[in-house]
Formats: sequence, structure tokens, C-alpha cells
Amino acid sequence: MNLSFENKVALVTGAAAGMGLATARAFAQAGAAVVLADFKEEAVRAEAQKLTAAGYKAMAIRCDVSDDAQVAAMVDRTVQLPSSVDSTSRSTMQGLWPTSRPPTVLPKIGIA
Repeated sequence: MNLSFENKVALVTGAAAGMGLATARAFAQAGAAVVLADFKEEAVRAEAQKLTAAGYKAMAIRCDVSDDAQVAAMVDRTVQLPSSVDSTSRSTMQGLWPTSRPPTVLPKIGIA
């Protein structure tokens, strides 16, 4: 199945390596502008630069997803892009919180 994400924005956490990076690449190859987020600033910037050099639209944001203020700032910065956020991937967030503390709900764009 070929999905097109032309004129869409995808926000991917954990995008400096592994599944997050693979997800960011897949969104880029499907036509999305991709926001790569990770707490490993140098690594995530390098990966965003590689995507940009390959002709894709990409930008990096340093974000520690365990810090609610950083997550809110990441979302605020992303929603200021010319297109709205159309897809999110929380590759680093799975299993991050104990069952007593659910992930922060971000009401601006309705993601959790």
C-alpha cells in the first residue's frame, strides 16, 4: 500500500535512531515534512540534515519527552509550521510512564 503524506507534517519522537528514525524516514519518503524530536540533540540534528540533504523537508527539535514543559514547547513549535500536524509517532514513549502516571494529554492538537 502506498500512502501519500504530501503537504502533511509528521512529528516523530525518538527520531535520532532506531524505530523513531525509521519512522521519520518513512514519513519523509511518503512526502511529509518531518519534525524529528529527540533528547540527543546532535544526533537528531544530524539525521534531520541527512534527510534535508536527500531532498526531504525535515527539521530537528531537542526534546526530552519525560519533561512535560519540553513536550509542550515541542508541540507549540511544530504547530507554528506552515502546515498543521497531521501525524505523530511516539516511538520513545511506549512504556515510559508507570501505570500510575499516564502520558500528558496535549489538547491543542488532541494527541496523548
